[in-house]
Amino acid sequence: MTSSQVRFGVVGAGRVARTHVVPAILSTDQAVLWAAASREKRRAEALDPQRAYDSYEALLQDPGVDAVYIATHNGLHRELVLAALERGAHVLCEKPLGRTAEECEEMVAAADASGCLLMEAFMYRYHPQLRKAQQLVGASAIGELKVVEASFRVLLTDPTDVRMRPEWGGGSLLDVGCYCVNVTRLFLGDVPQNVRAWARIDAEHGIDTSTTAVLEYESGTHAAVSCGFESGPSQRVTLVGTDGAIDLTEPFVTWQQSPRLTVRTEQEEQVVTFEPVSTFRMEVEDFCTAIRSGTSPVLGPTEGLLNARILDRVAAAGAM
Repeated sequence: MTSSQVRFGVVGAGRVARTHVVPAILSTDQAVLWAAASREKRRAEALDPQRAYDSYEALLQDPGVDAVYIATHNGLHRELVLAALERGAHVLCEKPLGRTAEECEEMVAAADASGCLLMEAFMYRYHPQLRKAQQLVGASAIGELKVVEASFRVLLTDPTDVRMRPEWGGGSLLDVGCYCVNVTRLFLGDVPQNVRAWARIDAEHGIDTSTTAVLEYESGTHAAVSCGFESGPSQRVTLVGTDGAIDLTEPFVTWQQSPRLTVRTEQEEQVVTFEPVSTFRMEVEDFCTAIRSGTSPVLGPTEGLLNARILDRVAAAGAM
């Protein structure tokens, strides 16, 4: 370990932490897996940190922790982010940053007051596929962008899954719909003029199992977003312009696939393929660089708040 390495404390030992983020931390020379915590200590120990804890609070009190990665269910994000920032740790928090914009506003204010970095973990934003799409749209490869269509669906059959608990921030909009809103913002902006939405609510669990929304912007552009737990897996983003369209396959969950980007115009069809890359490692390294150099990361501290504001509007329009 060197003085330039960021010493991570991992809070929560769920699937994404175990299979993706912890391996990313271990694979880069910019970070060290200093500590891990889980309600079951053996799960923390299985991550092979230098120190393992059986409580989140104990990890947050470890003076050796420079930065915290929060991988718990959504319902704990607010209290853990605030606790980490209060003790002076930088925070990388799994998406969505909070269950509501109000929670996110509180976290952003706490980060400002502490001088620590707060970043929402949207690893897909680092994939070359998405950057290529941005370049093509910026170069008017499909003319003027008019419509963004984004969908993300997974089949969820376990009624005990944490995503089925409203008090823990469950529901398809917060789990997979947040990706659709995030990519829409990237191309169309943060403030839609009008939001219309339709949601299917599970009567037993009180969460949305499917949501579809249309976001209309003052510029005349609009987005159609769709998410759900009732079918899938399925994920796609289509960018439609006056002269053609760009289709992105596997735009969100990209770590095991070889995504394709297809540009279609009246004149030609061009397909660009991408080799698998570790977007999680790219995310961790960007976070570490921002901490050590003071530069801005790809996802700034207000990203989670801006996303949450639109998610709140979609939820309200869908009468959730």
